[in-house]
Amino acid sequence: MQATYDVAIVGGGPAGMAAAEILTAAGLAIVLIDEQQRLGGQILRQPPAEFSPSDWLSGLGYAAAKSLLYRAEQLSGAELLFGTSVVGLFRRKTGEGFTLWLASAPGVRRLAARRVLLAPGCYDMPAPLPGWTLPGVMTLGGIQSLLKAQYFIPGDSILLAGTHPLQLILAQQIVAAGGRLKAVLFAQQRRAVWRLLQDPATALANARPLLDAAAALRALRRAGVAVRFGRTVAAISGTDRVQAAQIAQVSSGGQLVAGPRETIACDLVGLGFGFLPQSELARFAGAQSVWAAPCGGWRVCHDDWMRSSVTDLSVAGEITGVAGAAVAMLEGALAAEGILLDCGKRTLVEARRHCRSRRRRLAVLTRFARLLAELSSAATLLPQLATPDTILCRCENIRFSALDRAAAAELAITDANATKLVTRAGMGLCQGRNCENSTLARLAQAGGQAPAGLAGFTPRFPLKPVPIIDLIDMEDEAEVGYSHSKSE
Repeated sequence: MQATYDVAIVGGGPAGMAAAEILTAAGLAIVLIDEQQRLGGQILRQPPAEFSPSDWLSGLGYAAAKSLLYRAEQLSGAELLFGTSVVGLFRRKTGEGFTLWLASAPGVRRLAARRVLLAPGCYDMPAPLPGWTLPGVMTLGGIQSLLKAQYFIPGDSILLAGTHPLQLILAQQIVAAGGRLKAVLFAQQRRAVWRLLQDPATALANARPLLDAAAALRALRRAGVAVRFGRTVAAISGTDRVQAAQIAQVSSGGQLVAGPRETIACDLVGLGFGFLPQSELARFAGAQSVWAAPCGGWRVCHDDWMRSSVTDLSVAGEITGVAGAAVAMLEGALAAEGILLDCGKRTLVEARRHCRSRRRRLAVLTRFARLLAELSSAATLLPQLATPDTILCRCENIRFSALDRAAAAELAITDANATKLVTRAGMGLCQGRNCENSTLARLAQAGGQAPAGLAGFTPRFPLKPVPIIDLIDMEDEAEVGYSHSKSE
């Protein structure tokens, strides 16, 4: 391990791999850090190295990302740190570069880098509804991780429900693996899907995901799996684990329709209402962020070269707004070119030439991603599913009723941090990742405003759970925090 790296890349998914390929080719000393055991991120979640399945992610939709993965695995100029979380990011006291605090099985250690590129990806949006904490309720990403990396289906009778089109891809993969699907439920009306085709030029430029969705629908039809629109899981029941789900109709305006509810027996419910940018590390470092409408979460702001508001801190991929692997790869390349420009390895003319076609392609993909985000937004539906008795914060076992009472008592709860003082929501190990979105939506609903006008939970060191014994013996280092750290 070097004393100081030129660039530390956090995240080994499409954005991080694309950046590493360009930066190592330019001769920079790179370290790439990822929490998983192998490269690829969530979209290319790999089986253990000892496995060698011949049919791993064989669809055409994975071709470009798999090609990048193959090239990234051959890189000789980058050091790779797997099974490692970045739990802190500080500006060094000299003002030059950063110190990254790393947590892994051996313990906590530090690493220095002149520049940092954050490409940590996203995570599944939590969907609090009655019964969502029962064993047997999972996110789409959780189910897909087991299927991709372990070839394991965690249920015998599966129901998928939500608003995100990943449901179709996952359903096709489950069927292909021999799983038994009861149904796939989309809260949107069927006619809403046609919005994706209203701009023929954008649809044609994004033909691959549309073709993949169409192929998935055909495969599900052949397998006898019902794909139903205007339906959602309203509650999940069971004793020790999931036994059934109650299904409600949803209007074209995203409102639950009153009336009798259908019951579907199942032992696994996969919920897929969208994804949130994993921006905690950037926000901890002081980078400017804004509400990622319409789906939620906080996306990090950046300039044309993917530089954040913090000097020498760049961002790429889902952290800038969830838009998929193709966008992430292009943003990772732009961020790398921006870093080379700042390092003096590229002239502005050279950097612009290298990125001209990438920017054109990015503009087309981004338009499609925005349309998809609007189509799959559950911002109207999700608040209706959570009853007062529904658990809001799983870490602290706090129910929505506690937040409702505090808001009704006019206790000056105007942001997520205030809920910690009154209800303890957000005080758990996840630092609010599982309840922030729902907390802000509920507060906004009570105050008659948009979640964008409220402040989220303040990320605090360490950003991931770390045994305190691993921190006790760490000697002081010449480093300082950012604005929020200084004031706290």
